[in-house]
Amino acid sequence: MLKRIIGATVAAGAAITCAAVVKLLLDKEETTDDEEESEVRFISLEDAKEEAEGETGEEPKKETAPEVLEIAQLYPYLSHDFIAEQLSRNPVFNEKYPEDSLITITHKAKFENEQAKSDFIKIGEDNGYSAEVLNEQEAAISRKMFTEDGSILSDIYNVANQVACLKGVYEGYNIEL
Repeated sequence: MLKRIIGATVAAGAAITCAAVVKLLLDKEETTDDEEESEVRFISLEDAKEEAEGETGEEPKKETAPEVLEIAQLYPYLSHDFIAEQLSRNPVFNEKYPEDSLITITHKAKFENEQAKSDFIKIGEDNGYSAEVLNEQEAAISRKMFTEDGSILSDIYNVANQVACLKGVYEGYNIEL
């Protein structure tokens, strides 16, 4: 008799559990999109990382500022990270080199190809820069200019974009008063 009571209790519990699961599934199918968005879901940190990475397995892309995207359209060979990094320096440029300051800006680049290095030098000289061959792979171009808001930034973008277009590596710049 005890076995029958235990069996009946287990059967009743299983039936109640089954009915609850079926009801829960039916209720979930009937929820609207708004209700699904407000539903609390628990996921592990590992699941969250995989979900953020998506199916490609790549790291999630960070938001790109609209001004960076706008500049990227003008300078297609530059990375968004490079553009954003330089853009963040513009207030410092404006403070350190006030409008109408005469500066000399020198850009350094490295090329694996001798022809690309020669092209870089020629393009620089054609655009008013003085050029200098530093070694077998590196060259520098420089020019004097009067500053105004964004002029240093524009010069950096122009030269770095040209270097990238020639498949070189933009190694940086130096500014002197």
